[in-house]
Amino acid sequence: MKTRTLTTIAAGALAALALVLAGCGNSGATASSPSTIFPQSSATGTLPALKAYLTSAQDILGQVSTTVGQLPGAVGGMSVKPDSTWQSSGSQLDSIAAQLGQEASALAALQPPSVLQPVQDAVVKGIQAAQSGVQKLGAKLQSGSAKASARKAQIQAQVDKYRSQLDGLAQQLKGALGGLTGQ
Repeated sequence: MKTRTLTTIAAGALAALALVLAGCGNSGATASSPSTIFPQSSATGTLPALKAYLTSAQDILGQVSTTVGQLPGAVGGMSVKPDSTWQSSGSQLDSIAAQLGQEASALAALQPPSVLQPVQDAVVKGIQAAQSGVQKLGAKLQSGSAKASARKAQIQAQVDKYRSQLDGLAQQLKGALGGLTGQ
């Protein structure tokens, strides 16, 4: 009788554990609540989840690098003095800023291992700050409010500054990813 009772209790406990792990019976959870792909007890999570994160993060960083690579070309065709080429460059910078915003959002949506969360958060904030600067510069060029005293070289220097910042941010996260994987 004791064996049968222990078996029943064990089976009940396993069933309850299975329901908890499956998320059934949790009336406090909503369908939109984010789930983490990494268990709280581990700094790096499970191997498949870690690989998925690394792949996604590296893909997004590749997109950021491609977008950053477009910055010099956006202002390369500008005339020395303000004209329609400045407005065209402003439009291109605005488009690049929108891409950076999407990439920052995509990176922010990832659930990194807990050891990478601060690095990822800093990189996302840095991308968003650079995106804001690129967007403001683009709007300034598009509106024609850029004065003749703002020389092409100054504008290109600003773009180079944003490019350098974004490259540094991407390298920061890549370095952290490499440190996590031992590469």
